[in-house]
Amino acid sequence: MKRLFIFLIIILSIKTTAQDFDLYKKDRNDNYKLPDIDKSMTADEFLILSENIRMKHMLYATIVPGYIHFRIKEKKKGYWLLGIRSASYFTMGYILLDGKNDFFRLDFNDLDEEDLNKAKKSQNIFYTALSIAAATYAYDVIHGDWVLHQKQEKIRYKYALKAQVNTTGYLLNSKPYPALALTLDF
Repeated sequence: MKRLFIFLIIILSIKTTAQDFDLYKKDRNDNYKLPDIDKSMTADEFLILSENIRMKHMLYATIVPGYIHFRIKEKKKGYWLLGIRSASYFTMGYILLDGKNDFFRLDFNDLDEEDLNKAKKSQNIFYTALSIAAATYAYDVIHGDWVLHQKQEKIRYKYALKAQVNTTGYLLNSKPYPALALTLDF
């Protein structure tokens, strides 16, 4: 009992620092080092540049429709995703909570033809709404990540080119380097 108590004290005293599962290290930004923060950079550009889509954001996007697009400042697409997925949730809820349909029925043999068609129609509508909800989630995560990377690349290009021109005198003091090119056309 004494060993168990000491073991529990040791386990509880260990500090864990993991908040969520990250695929990438937080200290690196795609192996790119921004030389200095430019004075003309806006706060939104800085926030987008330091943003990464992590596993916890993907989990939040399952609950909040359009979460990733709202996070990366794409509000119009975020509201579209919010509306479409909310409509599909409402449709699924209506079909499940409606007392007239036989959605949860396992055996359709004792139903007449009209009730059978209604039950199958409600099942088809439910599964269509479910697939729309899943598709909007996938679009939010995949397209949101792609748009984020595109925005980050534009910001990196914009400010890295200025930094290179301003700090090294790229256009004025550059030395020519000998080069050889070979082109074959068939």
